[in-house]
Amino acid sequence: MGKDYYKILGVSKSASKDDIKKAYRELAKKYHPDLNPDNKKEAEEKFKEISEAYEVLMDDEKRQRYDQYGEEGVNFSGGFDWNQFHHYQDVEDIFGDIFSQFGFGRPSGPPRGEDSYVEIPIDIRRIARNEKINVVYQRDVKCEACDGTGSATKRQKTCQRCRGRGYIERSSNQGFIMFRTTEVCPVCHGTGKIPEEICKVCQGMGFVRKKDSVEFSIPPGVNENEIYVMRGRGNYRPTGSGDLRVRFNIDYQEFVRDGDDLIKEIETDFVDAIIGGKLKVNLLLGEKEITIPAGTQPNESIVLKSEGIPRRNGRGKGDLILKVKVNLPKKITKRQKELLEEFKKENEKGFFSKIIHS
Repeated sequence: MGKDYYKILGVSKSASKDDIKKAYRELAKKYHPDLNPDNKKEAEEKFKEISEAYEVLMDDEKRQRYDQYGEEGVNFSGGFDWNQFHHYQDVEDIFGDIFSQFGFGRPSGPPRGEDSYVEIPIDIRRIARNEKINVVYQRDVKCEACDGTGSATKRQKTCQRCRGRGYIERSSNQGFIMFRTTEVCPVCHGTGKIPEEICKVCQGMGFVRKKDSVEFSIPPGVNENEIYVMRGRGNYRPTGSGDLRVRFNIDYQEFVRDGDDLIKEIETDFVDAIIGGKLKVNLLLGEKEITIPAGTQPNESIVLKSEGIPRRNGRGKGDLILKVKVNLPKKITKRQKELLEEFKKENEKGFFSKIIHS
């Protein structure tokens, strides 16, 4: 899962926004660099870490993605920085000039498109076969009518709201302290440009929502705790597209996974367990006849080398481990009983003979 934002703030997963805000305020005071002159660098890093956690958990959408996908669900491109912190007003009374210390100022530029998220149910046998799959999903794509400019003429002009800078400044007073912050311009979304004439297809946005699809090979050895990332296949923006993040919901069916190995329980007749025999078993790549060695004991394992899951490094496969369950008949015929009694006598005779000659 990566970073545990709940643990970082010391709150439970069911914590309310008030609980989160209270915890953050206490930690922000504790780790304010000005209050930690002897280890200011460590305090700055800790302050940044708790602020990253606060940013995620106080945003309903980010928190939902984090709860579902972990840190990958709220991936901060290039790592978290203060330009991505939007809740400074909640605690600005204890921040002082902290943002200027951390370089919080002009936004680095217009944000790229958001990531798209898809969950795919998949059979373990398809992973073993390294099959290709086709994913169909909704995402923002470039408007072809205006070539992504948002303008019917495909020409743009300078945004008057920010005067082409892509950001605007805001100032507020707190006692004798003035806070000056910057944010992405809400009119041009950080580009500094606006459409010369609004495109009727995309309403000036430069992108439209459409169904898209992508085909790719299933990553070898993938598991349900991983997220497979396809760069640039997320939501389009002129400044860059987000990524497509895929999580696999794996149906293991009759198998149990242990790393790259798979475990499966099989049943065999007690006679075959004693004298040996053959058994057809449905494995990952289809049905196969296996040998039950003579003298096989209950719960003993038969290991089929390199018939498990493909390894992540692409070098070979794990093993398939068959756990043998020996079936004993609840009822037997008179003749079967006679034969078993003969077997018992022979076995006892051999046993005593062995003792005598030992």
